[in-house]
Amino acid sequence: MKNHVAPITLTTDFGNQDEYVGVMKGVILSINTKIPIVDLVHTIAPQNIRQAALIIKNNYKYFPHGTVHLVVVDPGVGSSRRIIAFQNSGQIFIGPDNGIFTPFFVNQDPFDVHIVENEELFLNSISKTFHGRDIMAPVAARLASGLDIIDVGPKIVSNACTIISLRNPVLQRNGVTGEVITIDNFGNIRTNITLAYLSEIDLGEKPCITLKSYTFGFIDGSYKDIDSDMPTGIINSSGELEVCVKNGNAARLLKTNKGERVFVHGHLSGCQGEDIFV
Repeated sequence: MKNHVAPITLTTDFGNQDEYVGVMKGVILSINTKIPIVDLVHTIAPQNIRQAALIIKNNYKYFPHGTVHLVVVDPGVGSSRRIIAFQNSGQIFIGPDNGIFTPFFVNQDPFDVHIVENEELFLNSISKTFHGRDIMAPVAARLASGLDIIDVGPKIVSNACTIISLRNPVLQRNGVTGEVITIDNFGNIRTNITLAYLSEIDLGEKPCITLKSYTFGFIDGSYKDIDSDMPTGIINSSGELEVCVKNGNAARLLKTNKGERVFVHGHLSGCQGEDIFV
C-alpha cells in the first residue's frame, strides 16, 4: 500500500437505531485508525436503490480527490449479485452491482470496473446478510489506505454492470412531469425535476406546480422569500425542484408520499388543482 489515507463516505439504508453503521466504522478503524469517516446518509428508504443512486450522483463532487464512497443499499445481499469497485472523476466507489451506480455508467464511454473478489481483503468470517461489514468495509478501508484498485479483483467494463431506470422527468409542450423522490427531515418534498429540465421550456412569469389536487407557486429564490405556512416550489442546493413550507412541513400539509406525480406548468390560471395556494 502507498503511504496515503483518504476519507470514506458511508451511504446506507440502515437507519440510525441499530448497530450496523457503527460496526462498519469499527471494521474500517480496525484496519486504519487514521481514516476520516463521513456519514453521508443512513436514512435512505429501505431497499431504495434509485434514491441512493441519485444521492451519490448529486453529492460525491463535494468531497476531496481520492475519497472512497461506500454505498450499501443491498437488497440482493447473499445472492449472486456482484460487489464492484471503480474510479471515476478522481474518486473511488464501492458497493453492490444492483444499479446503484447507474448515473456513472450511462451517457459515458465505457471504463474499467473491478469485481471485488480478493478474499484476502475480507474479514475472516463472511455472513450471508451483512456484506457491508464483512466485505465492503474492509475493502474500502484498504482502498482508502492506498491499496491499488486492481488488487480487489478482476476487471470488467462499465457497460457490463447493472443499469436501472431512474425514471427521468418527461418534457411536455406545456411543462415538465416528474415525481417525488424523497422527503427530508424537515418535510421538504424533493423531486427528480432539476433546473436543467426546467431550463428546457418557457414557463412564463408565473410558473406553478400541481401535486395531487394541490396547485401552488414556484419562485426563483430561497426560504427567506417564501410566505410562512404556504407551500412553494424552489430550486434547492442540489439543483432539484423542492416543495417546502416555511415554518412548516410540506409533506404533512400536502399529504404527500414518495412516488407522487409532480407537474410544473406555465401559469396558475392553466392549472387544474382543486386546492390553490396563492
